[in-house]
Amino acid sequence: MKLVIAAVAILAVHVIALVLTPAGGMAISYGFFFAVAVAAMSSTVLAWHSSGEPRDSRWWLLLASLVLWTVGMSLSARQNYVMDNSNPAPGDSMFFYILYVLPVLVAVSSAPVAARKKWARSIDLVLAALLGVLFYVRTFSIVSVEGAMGPQQAVDVAHMLDFENLCLAVAALLRFLATDRADDHYFFRAVMAFFVCYAISGYFYNHYIALGGHPDFGDSPWDALLDIPFLALCIATLSRKPQRHWHPPVYLVRFVQSASPTFLAMSVLGFGLMVIPGYPSLGITGAIAAVIGIGLRGTLAQVDLVEEEFRLSRSRDELEGLVFVDSLTGLANRRALDERLLREWHRPGQREPIALLMIDVDYFKEYNDRYGHLAGDDCLRALAATMMARGLRAGDFLARFGGEEFAVVAPGTRLAEAMVLAEDLRAHVEAQAIVHPRSPFGVLTITVGVAAIQPSTVGGPLELLNAADRALYRAKHSGRNRTGSLGEVRQEPSARAG
Repeated sequence: MKLVIAAVAILAVHVIALVLTPAGGMAISYGFFFAVAVAAMSSTVLAWHSSGEPRDSRWWLLLASLVLWTVGMSLSARQNYVMDNSNPAPGDSMFFYILYVLPVLVAVSSAPVAARKKWARSIDLVLAALLGVLFYVRTFSIVSVEGAMGPQQAVDVAHMLDFENLCLAVAALLRFLATDRADDHYFFRAVMAFFVCYAISGYFYNHYIALGGHPDFGDSPWDALLDIPFLALCIATLSRKPQRHWHPPVYLVRFVQSASPTFLAMSVLGFGLMVIPGYPSLGITGAIAAVIGIGLRGTLAQVDLVEEEFRLSRSRDELEGLVFVDSLTGLANRRALDERLLREWHRPGQREPIALLMIDVDYFKEYNDRYGHLAGDDCLRALAATMMARGLRAGDFLARFGGEEFAVVAPGTRLAEAMVLAEDLRAHVEAQAIVHPRSPFGVLTITVGVAAIQPSTVGGPLELLNAADRALYRAKHSGRNRTGSLGEVRQEPSARAG
């Protein structure tokens, strides 16, 4: 509120000074214009400084626009004081009054932070440079350095200013209404406040003051109108960052953000069409560049989108892989085992039994007690590598069931074949001769329970799991270092058995 009161006080002082000292009105107005412009530039620098880390570089674009406007005002003062030119539309100052929108137009046309690519900035810079050339040609096709040749030319310049101010005000308003980040909300509030006020006050001043009988600054108290945009910018930047009181639909936010990069290209297209009558080659070049710019941005954005989708898909596959992988051994985990069993059970045309081997490491608790849990983890990793290296066939599926238990799914395998596979695994592990002093066998051994069931619509994979678990239980209670099924339990001779 204090900032608003201060702004109103500045306007009142400007008006009163013009009313009380009309002879020095021009100097008074120029003094106020430069003062409010400097205040706006200072507040912009402060806003940039308080924008956080990394700081928002778009504030420098807004600052550049204010600097260009101030240069235009300086050239206008030069026309009045140095050249004694009272023409309401001198060409040099008019060019800068038109050119000043260019930096902030680049900011308004910028994509969201995540989509700000170097190639996009390069396209924007090329289009901005071309737009600057079109501004120059369009301005000096209407007026000369000394000014407008007649009333109609002055009106044409005013209409051109109205058009660009209105377009930028609408673009800034759309960006402000469709923001989803606090920094964007803060920046576009300031831009919107300035250009909406400038579009309104500039239109009224140009058409009803400058072209209405008061071509020189200081001839009317209405000069204070041109203070308003800069004071509004100061209020918007110096007041605390705004709290959003509405939440725009996500579709609207994405639509405006996606469409905003076309603002700059459409400006090039519009001004290119304007200069075609006098400069057909340049106008056509501008129109073609605008179309190419829009198409190129769209194509490169699509390439980035496809690349991002590929990256996300790859990340999703990697995450899904982690979900199904046991972090200790690198084997498939219990979740992957359940899914594999379910898939094999319901495989179309399944006519052979599915065998399941449940594997338990013998006396593993005693191994941990003797060597510690870290050594136990190393032991499980070595055991997993051993079983993966030998004993399994193509199509067999090895997983860690949990703790010191493992499981092998053997599709299309009858019980007798599964028993042979189990014995090969048992013998291969024993042959590794991993020292286990607290085992009666002296080395690390395993016990394997085997079950094989023909899939049917009546039962399910749980039936096979239960059968293999019961076979393992029975084998363990008949003595370790064994393989067995519910039909038989068989102990293999061991040279190290005591």
